[in-house]
Amino acid sequence: MTKKKATAEVAPDGTDDGAKGGKVKKIGIGVVVAAVLFLAGGKVMGGASPAVAALPTTTTIAVGPVVTLDAITLNLADGHLLKVGVAFQLSHEAGEARAVAGGEGAAPAVDSSDPTKGYARALDIVIQELGSHTEEQLSGDARAVAKHQLVARLAKEYHGTIEDVYFHQFVMQ
Repeated sequence: MTKKKATAEVAPDGTDDGAKGGKVKKIGIGVVVAAVLFLAGGKVMGGASPAVAALPTTTTIAVGPVVTLDAITLNLADGHLLKVGVAFQLSHEAGEARAVAGGEGAAPAVDSSDPTKGYARALDIVIQELGSHTEEQLSGDARAVAKHQLVARLAKEYHGTIEDVYFHQFVMQ
């Protein structure tokens, strides 16, 4: 009987048996490592145990509907023109209240033929606020300041039912 050498022997077909065994072992180790990382990844990437999942989550308030109005053209304080399209982000409560006619300052009632009906006063406020600015005051970062002032006035006039304003068009000339 012959003793096997500690080094890899070459098989009759010319392949290295030791190298094949090493590749199989490396693949097997790789599969085990991948499985462990996969299972551990759920914990690291936000998977939770049943005890953690039972903890209360933060409460989020559902946003209300967005009412989009057609673009209008208005004169700025310095004689330039502004074509602006606005959309109003309503509060969740205002969205629910739109089905019922409200009083002064309340969200307008829903009209299935025209969901923007009832926002003439809000549009007038947009014209007053933006029309009082110059082209320079509505350019660049200053536009955010003007938008903040507009949102604050609409929130006050509409008792918080209009939460934000989005400009879907804003062109100055």
